[in-house]
Amino acid sequence: MQIDDIKPISNVANLAPLGFLEIKNVESFLSIAHFFGTTKKRCGIYCLSFATGHFYIGQAIDVVRRFSEHRQIYLDIVGFSFIESSKALLNDREKELIYRAEAMGLKLKNAIHVSSILGDTDLDAVVSPKEQEDWLAAISGQDFIGGECEPKIILPQNQQDRFSKSFDQYLGHPLEKSATSLLKQYISKCIPFPRSTEYSFWSVSCMPSTNVSTWPRLFCVNVASMEIFIVGWVKKTNNLWAFMTVDAEVLSQYWPEPEVFLEHFPSVQFIERGYRDAGQNQITLACDEDARMDLLLADPGVIHAAASLALRVMRKRSNFYMQYHCTQLSNHLFSRSS
Repeated sequence: MQIDDIKPISNVANLAPLGFLEIKNVESFLSIAHFFGTTKKRCGIYCLSFATGHFYIGQAIDVVRRFSEHRQIYLDIVGFSFIESSKALLNDREKELIYRAEAMGLKLKNAIHVSSILGDTDLDAVVSPKEQEDWLAAISGQDFIGGECEPKIILPQNQQDRFSKSFDQYLGHPLEKSATSLLKQYISKCIPFPRSTEYSFWSVSCMPSTNVSTWPRLFCVNVASMEIFIVGWVKKTNNLWAFMTVDAEVLSQYWPEPEVFLEHFPSVQFIERGYRDAGQNQITLACDEDARMDLLLADPGVIHAAASLALRVMRKRSNFYMQYHCTQLSNHLFSRSS
């Protein structure tokens, strides 16, 4: 597409409720330096309007430079708007405006802070959009591993050697069988095509050192840049604790009254964590030492909410934590003896 062929979009008025009151036409500009000169502040939140009707909301310390970086990638930017902000408030204001824009129904190109992304994704090349849709629609509490038991990736030997000691410690832990049962339930019910998407889109770490002196962990399942399912143990009582982040909107479809949910699962707590990759429709279900996570993983609403969140986060981008993936644990998980 040539810049001269781009036509300005007509729905920029939708930005006014967000505080973007003036939309400048930039369809032919390679720079916006002339809007700022040497006196106007360049730190703040900006919104780009695209010829397709999409928007992108971002933050910049120097928005002039940031615009030029965007222009090198996107020729179809047609509109620009800007709100000054102090550097200290950039993160909070960006998140707030993205949440509000998404709630208004604007089509956003953003990957961070949004609940889902538009268009083709890397996951589509591994699991087709139709397969993703069918998988999520079929969620009802049964396992979905099917023919996915055999490993489909082979990692370097040094990756396996790196976690062999941790895996031996895991196997020797008195709570190993209970923990492995929970992990198998979660992966088989809530991760799409787990053997095909393993490593590139999800990983599991074994006996990670995070909070080892206070709340030690047995394993942690990661997707993109977030911890989505964690199980650990309480040192004093040697009981399991766990937390799982799910899609709040989907959960509310099954459990519209939070009080009723908490009465049904009395040892579960709702926790707001605010993972950037999960967007605004997220809630973490935390079980203390007296709880039974396996009861949650038997509930169709919880399973559907967990699967929905995992899928949309995996669609956003690849796994950031693949270097911590313990293949011994994932293979143990899928073995018949686990």
